[in-house]
Amino acid sequence: MAEQGSNSFSNSLISNTIFHLLNFERYPGFQTALREAAVNNDFQVIVFSEQFNRVLSIETRYDSSAEEVLLARIEQNIKDNTKSVIEGYEQFVTFWRTMMLGGKKYTMLLVDNNGNFSEDDLCKLSEIIELAMGMWNYVPERDVVSEFIGALRRGNRSLAAILLDELAMKEDEFYGVFMLKGADKEVCHRLILEFEHRCHITCLLQSDNNCVTGVILRAGRNTCVSPEIWADFMAKLKESGLALAFNYLGINSIDGLCNGFRMINETEHIVPQIFTAKKSFSKYEMAIASNCTNICLNGGVLKNSYQQLLKPLSDSEGLKSTQLMDTLETFVLDAGCSIVETAKLMNIHANTVQYRLKHIREELNVDISDSSVVLGLTIALAIRRIDKEVRSI
Repeated sequence: MAEQGSNSFSNSLISNTIFHLLNFERYPGFQTALREAAVNNDFQVIVFSEQFNRVLSIETRYDSSAEEVLLARIEQNIKDNTKSVIEGYEQFVTFWRTMMLGGKKYTMLLVDNNGNFSEDDLCKLSEIIELAMGMWNYVPERDVVSEFIGALRRGNRSLAAILLDELAMKEDEFYGVFMLKGADKEVCHRLILEFEHRCHITCLLQSDNNCVTGVILRAGRNTCVSPEIWADFMAKLKESGLALAFNYLGINSIDGLCNGFRMINETEHIVPQIFTAKKSFSKYEMAIASNCTNICLNGGVLKNSYQQLLKPLSDSEGLKSTQLMDTLETFVLDAGCSIVETAKLMNIHANTVQYRLKHIREELNVDISDSSVVLGLTIALAIRRIDKEVRSI
């Protein structure tokens, strides 16, 4: 009897949805027909572009949106396409479907509001919705968000301003930009949803190949993404295969966004070669990389003056010189001037690090804990790593 009841639910879902979606005389367009089908059968639909921006959203439950259900699934580590009971929500099913419309790739998210339908039910439902899109000749509106980010990345300020008006947004809504390389795009999107939820912000997204690019919008004038939350976000992305991440925060104009993306574009290849132990880079590391690249390209007195800062170590005896230089590089560029972190990265004892730092102070005849000394050493050591990379090519 239970199985018969389940089949009855399934048959009702399919037949009722078909009734609405193929009622060309009753409804003026596909979206109206889909909304009626969703309301009558208690499900929700969101369609994302290939850039993972919303291009269609049918929400039928106002106490919990489809994205809130998705966030709960992420936070409680519930797999997709499975019926689950989670804290704070009734039983539900989420289902993802990839489809092609008008030669472009889209992703459909279905949410069963009350856990009435099985995975097979929602799979059939997604097929019917996709079929109906074709019969209505429905193609989602163009992805203006993706065009806007593309204009920013190319530095096309005039086009970005026009698209900003289309999006009905203002420049003071911006907070920063970021680029994630290497992680799975769908995983990125779901973790970005969680990141948005935790920071009470919104992200505009664009994706191509293995790269997801975003613009962060302010939730208010005091919006701030703490280093701890960003680090946690990066850790979760790293688990999914993230290779590198770049962020340029604290900007609130089209000029600022274009400059942020320009900085990322100019330094994305060189900054990992300077800060070799890091996978996530802020505007500070990128600014250092940009300045050091210019110094290396121009050469001359300025570059030589930085090289002279390290000359006492270079003039030390062979093995000793190498050990001390490697320790100083790791200490300053990779470990944030932490003895413990330096020991971990070099796989040596902390006492050994302290011993070598003592000798470095003696050779350089400076206090390497002084902020101005650290700044000079950072640039000098970054130039040294850039030169080593150039020689190895």
